[in-house]
Amino acid sequence: MIARCLIFLHFVSLGSTANLVMMQAIWRHGDRAPGELPYPNDRYNETYWPRGWDQLTNILRPTKVKCPNYDLANSNEEAPLAAQINTEYGQMFKWLQNTTGMESIDFWNINDLYDIQREIDHNMPQPSWLNQVFNGTTIMDHIRELKRITRNQEFNSPTKAKFRGGMLVNQFLENMENLKANKTTKNAIMYSSHDGTLSALLYALNVSNDQLVPYTATVIFELYDDDTVQLFYKNSTTTAYPLAIPGCLQICPYSQFLELLEGVRVRSLDILYSLCGTYSSSSTSIPTTGTPSISTSTTSRTI
Repeated sequence: MIARCLIFLHFVSLGSTANLVMMQAIWRHGDRAPGELPYPNDRYNETYWPRGWDQLTNILRPTKVKCPNYDLANSNEEAPLAAQINTEYGQMFKWLQNTTGMESIDFWNINDLYDIQREIDHNMPQPSWLNQVFNGTTIMDHIRELKRITRNQEFNSPTKAKFRGGMLVNQFLENMENLKANKTTKNAIMYSSHDGTLSALLYALNVSNDQLVPYTATVIFELYDDDTVQLFYKNSTTTAYPLAIPGCLQICPYSQFLELLEGVRVRSLDILYSLCGTYSSSSTSIPTTGTPSISTSTTSRTI
């Protein structure tokens, strides 16, 4: 039996009397500086950030897995969305070009301006144009909403979720399987990672709320001695809220939990490369290292 070790979280009680035998958690790392100026006319250059551009992410920077089949699935869904956004926001984008000094603004680079949010989070005074209203909403709120739409576009279909989150789902399930098979004695495993990693996982589990993943957001898997699994999500609060994967109650039988997620599991890097269309068993260029999902990475600690 183990005790929950995320000591600053409040868990919503589900009334279970079973004993916790394994806990796994993955969270988004904390605040960081922008990677560069959000826009050319921004006055907050690197000297305003004590540790420089992009601090905190140097050891967690994602590595890419080339995946033409993911790229195809994503581009097929992204193209009509991009056309819609560029039409709907064309007037605002043109106005922002003149205001920010950017050469052009469209669906493909509007997210660059979202780094202004980091400046806001650090109480850096902002120009008044961010509060100007376009179609009933402030410019900054439009930037936030477009960030949400474009970021979630990377994960929000079953096919994309499997490509991006399938190996990570497999890692969590495999850890539980190994404990139950007495292949390991590790009963608490914790990962620190990027927002994209958590988004990929939440969409692969089919429990995403379609919102951006905030700093310190955490997904928690718990295995109990009555062969049940419980899933929790902490957003920007200190409360871990229960989640239920489709097809099961929140307190889900272990065997059913595995069965429901079998379709999204990617059990090895070889299988991922095969799904991506970039690797066959005859290839001599098998990577010796990899990440839990495409374009995402984690660091982990075990107890």
